[in-house]
Amino acid sequence: MSGDSEEMDRDADVLFDRLGGAEGVAAIVNDMYSHIFADEQLAPFFRNVDRDHIRRMQYQFLASAFDGPVEYTGAELREIHAGLGVTGHHFALFCGHFAAAMERAGAAQEDVDTALGRLATYKDKITGDTNVDG
Repeated sequence: MSGDSEEMDRDADVLFDRLGGAEGVAAIVNDMYSHIFADEQLAPFFRNVDRDHIRRMQYQFLASAFDGPVEYTGAELREIHAGLGVTGHHFALFCGHFAAAMERAGAAQEDVDTALGRLATYKDKITGDTNVDG
């Protein structure tokens, strides 16, 4: 990969690497949260939280979910989102900001789709919904 941090490594086997590794994923997380914190429907969830901590935990979570060399050691997703009132609508807004940040970073559409698919597997834990199929 060239020195241009915005260029994605299209030939890498691991999604984390295709998104630019540690630097690329961190940039996506920072960009995403700049939009989430400004979103009138999502910002209230982050009023009384340490935003730098949220960014660090999100980076760690995504890096782990995207097969990076990071193990997520944060709180269990269901536990940290319980009682917040996060709905499927909020989850979709979050994912929209994430996808847009990936696109602005130059991620291939296939990688955006793969990443969103992986995030979707965590929806029930974040919203508190139950999956009746399993």
